[in-house]
Amino acid sequence: MQMLAFAKLLRAIGSMAIGLVWLACASALAQPNPSPEFSALVALSATRLDISRRVALTKWDTTQQVADPPGDPREKEVIAAAASEASARGLSGDMATAFFSDQIEASKLVQFALIASWWRAGRVSAEPRADLKGELRPALDKLQSVFIDELIATHTLRADADCRKRLANATAVHVEVHRLTPLFALALDRGLARVCGD
Repeated sequence: MQMLAFAKLLRAIGSMAIGLVWLACASALAQPNPSPEFSALVALSATRLDISRRVALTKWDTTQQVADPPGDPREKEVIAAAASEASARGLSGDMATAFFSDQIEASKLVQFALIASWWRAGRVSAEPRADLKGELRPALDKLQSVFIDELIATHTLRADADCRKRLANATAVHVEVHRLTPLFALALDRGLARVCGD
């Protein structure tokens, strides 16, 4: 009687072990494969978006609009400077124009969404503020050369047929590891929309 109960227990444990192995395999298959080739580019974009969040805080405090006023040349100057540096370093100026335009649009997306959410909530974070002209814009400008470094370094990957899949996987991994909100995940996708195909 005891032997029969013991045999049933062993069978139950075996079934559970097989089930756990199957679940682990299924979970592994469902997870995106890390893509270290694009991880630095994704991380840089996430860093830029975090600076954009801080920009939104300063604009909230000063009731400044997210978009530059009509006639303000700053955005065009930033993109033109990036395209010029990229061309001088062997990267397509058109690629740089598209990429930095997308990064700026992603930044606006974050700012518009955050400021709208703060209006709805009637409050905003009390974290320390950074100066827009003295700290935040220079920080954004410094990222320009590093982005160009990564775009040059990933040239072969960006031209590869699997580029979109690898970039999507790298983005998914970053979002999961850093627990980004849906807004920041969407903004990452927006900022990296034209990375592939160069």
